[in-house]
Amino acid sequence: MVRMTFSISTFSISDDLKKKLDSKSDINWPEVLKEGLNRRLELLEKLHAKGEL
Repeated sequence: MVRMTFSISTFSISDDLKKKLDSKSDINWPEVLKEGLNRRLELLEKLHAKGEL
């Protein structure tokens, strides 16, 4: 079995954005952020492999 380790990162957001996120308490924002970061990294890796970066 492979054991995964995790790191904690902190991001600063505006008070206005924080209020909007807080109003949607049913959404798992850390998971949304992780998915978005993974998609962006995949895109950057593809562009880099094509020499477009």
